[in-house]
Amino acid sequence: MPRTFPFFADGYPGILFHQTDGGLYLNDKQKLSTIFLYGQTVRPIELVAKGNASLTVLVLYPHVIKYLFGINASELTDDCIDLITLSGSTERLFLERLNELTTREEKISLLQDYLEYLLQYRKTKPDHSLEYAVTEILRSGGAVELRLLQKQVFITERTMERRFERHVGVSPKLFARICRFRSSLQLMKSNTSKRLGNIAFEAGYADQPHFVRNFKEFTGLSPIEFLHRFASKPGLTY
Repeated sequence: MPRTFPFFADGYPGILFHQTDGGLYLNDKQKLSTIFLYGQTVRPIELVAKGNASLTVLVLYPHVIKYLFGINASELTDDCIDLITLSGSTERLFLERLNELTTREEKISLLQDYLEYLLQYRKTKPDHSLEYAVTEILRSGGAVELRLLQKQVFITERTMERRFERHVGVSPKLFARICRFRSSLQLMKSNTSKRLGNIAFEAGYADQPHFVRNFKEFTGLSPIEFLHRFASKPGLTY
């Protein structure tokens, strides 16, 4: 019996390694490689595992794709790439060892060693202004004033947009909206009895209709439909 794993926008890229009997598919159509690097998820997707499945996900900071792998993050927005193909010969040795390991802890430890190796031979220099901007947007749950943030890091709106597209994969405005959506999900998860208006207010939305529109954009469902579909499933992280 196939198992489905829903993925929604959360502001973070990552690395996913899986071991499945019949393969892992994107929206039950595209077969995915055994280990892949994925970028920002904007549109809702489902991963479908055929047969028994073990998934290990290593979540990365939002701005590190270009820093570690030397490719523009925008190329991976709503997409992924085979990490074996992307890696050099030494890096592939790390990744090929994953199939020999039996516990999730061992797999995560090896992936961390792989990232530490990449840090030693990183593909590009860090952008400290961008790192600060990303951190502030995350910290505020997307509620930070972007114009004020631009002044704090001494860059223009257009320059910030270019840097976000290159390193994060989406514009600052879209990244802030994703972070606000993520905050609303956490509020819904912590207390499903809250009124939608209260959740919208606490997450920083102007009003409830604005919250519902944003929610539908990232999930394809209204907040009520989402709760009916997912809140009762044990162990689901959203």
